[in-house]
Amino acid sequence: MVEKDSNHERAVPLMNDIVSGMYGTAVTSDYVFDETVTVILVRSKSLETAITAGKVIKESITILYVSEKLFEYSWEKFRNQVGTKFSFTDCSIIALLENNHINKLATFDKEFISTKLYDVVR
Repeated sequence: MVEKDSNHERAVPLMNDIVSGMYGTAVTSDYVFDETVTVILVRSKSLETAITAGKVIKESITILYVSEKLFEYSWEKFRNQVGTKFSFTDCSIIALLENNHINKLATFDKEFISTKLYDVVR
């Protein structure tokens, strides 16, 4: 959606593979949805582009919502991390992965990749 993005060329075929079910049922979180459409808006400077991306995500991927309990668990993970610098959103992703027994994560985030704790798809 943002062709100037450094990961755009890798992201498009990866997203197609994810939506096709190559890695199982695709899910995302409300926090990741928020970050995604916001970053697309900021980088593309186009509300229409951000809305189009949001529609594609909403129509093709199940969105998991961070409950109050998962929020508190994410906050605990954020506060207690050692040797990493995961953002709070990243900690919420970790909480959702653990809570839903998800073992694959599509990301270009170097923090996730470097920890080797997750089966990163990229």
